[in-house]
This record gives sequence, C-alpha cells and structure tokens, in this order.
Amino acid sequence: MKLFAALILLLGVSTQVSAAPSSCLDKYEALDNTMIQSIPGHDCMVTVSPRSPNGMTYRSFLFDSTGLFMIFNSLGNGPDNEDTGAREFFMFPRLNDTVTYSYDPSAKRLSVQTPSGKVFVFNTEKAILVSISDTTFTMDYDVTRTNKGGVEITKNNGLYLDIGYQAGQSPSQNPKRRITFRDAQNNACTVVNGDVFKYSADGDVDFKHTDAQLKSFLSRKCPRLKL
Repeated sequence: MKLFAALILLLGVSTQVSAAPSSCLDKYEALDNTMIQSIPGHDCMVTVSPRSPNGMTYRSFLFDSTGLFMIFNSLGNGPDNEDTGAREFFMFPRLNDTVTYSYDPSAKRLSVQTPSGKVFVFNTEKAILVSISDTTFTMDYDVTRTNKGGVEITKNNGLYLDIGYQAGQSPSQNPKRRITFRDAQNNACTVVNGDVFKYSADGDVDFKHTDAQLKSFLSRKCPRLKL
C-alpha cells in the first residue's frame, strides 16, 4: 500500500484493484466543509479532508481495510519531502476488512466505522476529529512541523500500534524504524517495522500478520502486553 504517495497524488489508488472488499465503493462526497472519499484498490481506503483548506496547509485523515489510521499533514507549497508528514496507528483486534461511513446532517457529524469496530467521529463544519469510540486522545488543531501530526492517543480499551510521525514519507516505510505496541493498561513494547510489515521491490508496504499471527508474535516478543 503506497498510502503516503497516494495522498500526495490526490489519493490515487494501487493498480491491484482485485483485492478490495466488495463493499468498497468508488465514491466522493462533500459534506458541509468536509470532503470524504472512498477508494477501492489493493486495500479499501477512506479519506476525510477539509473542503476549503488554508492553501497547502491542512490535515487529512485516512483509514484502510487493514486497520490503518493515518493523519496526513500538508505543511506548505514546498517539496513533498519537506512539506508533508504523517502519523500512523493500527487498532486491534480487526473484526472485519471493511471501512464504511455514515452522516448525520442534523448534528453535522460524520462517523467512520473501521475494521477494529472503532468509530471515528468528525465535525463536518470544521473538518476536525472530535471522538474515537472507547479511546481517549488529545488533538492539536494547528498544523505544524512540531506536533507529530497533532493526534496523541492517551488511553485505549485494547491493543494498538503507534508507528509514530515521519516527515516526507509514511513512517511505516523504514523497516528499521522502532515502533510501539500498547495494551489497554498502557503497557508498552517496542519492535521494528520489519517485524510486522512486508516490503515489496516496487515500494508497497503491507501489514503481514493476521490477528492470530500477531498475537503469537507478541506473546513471544512482548510478554508484558495483556493480549
């Protein structure tokens, strides 16, 4: 999944369309001041973006059918390797491989249902994330180079993976990068990207474990985690 490049290139999709879940539709909607797009591809992707961004400084959100939650920051008109950045998380367990959404026009709220069962709710008038079910987080609404994407999860009711923030590329693209799993008690275990992602010669990065395989790996590697 070349997700970071896909966002930069107007959310273009992988050519491997046959693997997308059948429920994933190619769809684009403008809801108040928010744009939402569903993109079938190798993995189904749903993006949430401001309809009228402040020039090239804005924040978008991406969800995919493997469980990825990405915060993408555009920081200006400069080169992509200088004026973009991304923060990535995965939530577990993954109950399905679908990403869907619904809209409540009276409340001006967009709800994105993700593979983990978690629901991410956005205020569509401001194009901002306001809640994640069973998750506590902080949100810095300023789009800057210093706030690591702007979203910090402080408590979650289950296992999640924090891949961190990287300027100029997806943080999952470096197989040697150190990343952190946390459980519901906030116990932490550090591994590297190469432990959980597979890398192809043409630059694709894919999560390589089923949930059962991941539990087996973490039981050996991270015995302190409550799985």
